[in-house]
Amino acid sequence: MYFVLLVLTALFGVDNVQGSQCACATTDVHVRNGAGTTHTILTTLATGHCLTFKGHRQTVSGASWVNVNYHGQDGWIHEGYVRISTCASSSSHSHVQLPGCPKIITRAEWGARASTSTHGKLHLPVKYMFIHHGGVPHYCHTKAECIQQVKGYQNYHMDGHGWSDIGYSFVVGEDGNVYEARGWDDVGAHTLNYNSVGLAICVIGDFTNRAPNDAALNAVKQLISCGAANGKLSSSYLLRGHRDVGSTACPGNKLYDLIQHWPHY
Repeated sequence: MYFVLLVLTALFGVDNVQGSQCACATTDVHVRNGAGTTHTILTTLATGHCLTFKGHRQTVSGASWVNVNYHGQDGWIHEGYVRISTCASSSSHSHVQLPGCPKIITRAEWGARASTSTHGKLHLPVKYMFIHHGGVPHYCHTKAECIQQVKGYQNYHMDGHGWSDIGYSFVVGEDGNVYEARGWDDVGAHTLNYNSVGLAICVIGDFTNRAPNDAALNAVKQLISCGAANGKLSSSYLLRGHRDVGSTACPGNKLYDLIQHWPHY
């Protein structure tokens, strides 16, 4: 049993094993790669978010620092800004809702079907962020509408293509929400020859003749920034439209025209 606990803790920043200890931020706080303020910041842990406490403390300049698991890396947080307590049976920290991200609707929240097979893991950070569009003029402006569209994409990919799951990393609606597809860490099925080196965001709708609304565009931009800030995207990542690396009109002329003026294109 102890070995199982060690494996789960090593795999996840927060585990769901009852009785394990979590360090939960009482205010936004930096997670560093060593104890003390001279060490590199790995991320900023948002208020209320938690990471697994590894049971070690270190005193530096009179301040106590606690050792946490940050996606398999050793992280250290000033103990004055966290509360150590038993982890909830269902983690209060989402592995997809990272600090600085827009609102991400998890697979459980939108009712995703289970994958039919295990996906490989990306070697993070990845080099590319690809922008797609749905390619059909089915738009959504409410959470309920967008959930139906995301389910439709998943059904099409699984039943139409025979894939193991929805192919994208994330899907964005004109309701301003981001919907978790394969997420930050799993290899997707979105951009031929680039799935293992990139993430992909699909905006719901057809953007050949019109651009997405500001709610969708802002969510996409914030999600990209969040990925870069949290080590999912390389700091020197390349932003590309699907058509840049394949024979396709995706992500539509109007959306493609916009992203060419964004950072890292």
